[in-house]
Amino acid sequence: MNVRLQVAGYTARLAVFPAAFLLLQGALGQAVRVSGVTALSADRQGCCYVVTGNGVAKYGAQLELLARYTCSFGRIESIDASDPFKISLFCKDFLRLQLLDSKLSTLGNPVFLPDAGVLRPVAVCRSSGNGMWIADAYRRQLLHLDFTLNTLREVASLDAYTNNDEQPVSRMAEREEKVFVSLGGKSIAVFDKFGALLHLFSVPEVTWFDVQGSKLYYLSGGNLYAQNLLSWSEPPNLVAANVEHCAVAGSVIYTCSGGELTKKTGEPAQNLPLQP
Repeated sequence: MNVRLQVAGYTARLAVFPAAFLLLQGALGQAVRVSGVTALSADRQGCCYVVTGNGVAKYGAQLELLARYTCSFGRIESIDASDPFKISLFCKDFLRLQLLDSKLSTLGNPVFLPDAGVLRPVAVCRSSGNGMWIADAYRRQLLHLDFTLNTLREVASLDAYTNNDEQPVSRMAEREEKVFVSLGGKSIAVFDKFGALLHLFSVPEVTWFDVQGSKLYYLSGGNLYAQNLLSWSEPPNLVAANVEHCAVAGSVIYTCSGGELTKKTGEPAQNLPLQP
């Protein structure tokens, strides 16, 4: 597809070094070596969070190192920095969720999800209602919990949308009081804040996604696309090819691929909420 999303702005390069080390090069010439990247996230202030196994490094808008954090109990599966003052780390193998502040200091003790009856969490995201959404593959439900592990609401069984897949949900994100859920890597469902299904979009081979305003950004087949949710009949725009990891916040897009981390700034996404 020869469709491109034209963006302009700051670019930083991440070159591969021996022993699986990477070099993050900023505009002022700073270089920070980190181990192999496993996930990225970005906040609304334009900061980038680089996850490397059980570690997180936070970089400012000019890619200056601001803070580091090491998780003492294991590998970090995912990070949600949508609230830069209450960042959530999901440690899937240890069934735990850890909250961090803007300096990457811990906020309280880790949340042990089985204490809330969540026996097999596979995906977690922050909720604007100061809680979290959890996909439980054992109960095959989406659960909305507060941080004291009280269940606020439950979504009906996901089996109707996932054909009984072993891992029904791979990623979730709440945006504008709507919960976007990748179901079996084959589609993206949109639920309202009460758990009612609003839309079900067919998007094959999705390995990552995020939503900014009316734009759905997603990785499929190693390529990053941008789809207008209000004009689903239109083809998606190809943003970047051969992308391994991505993070989007407002008009800032971070991609990591082939030993290069690129930060681009384009037009802010329109805040046009989907209607049922």
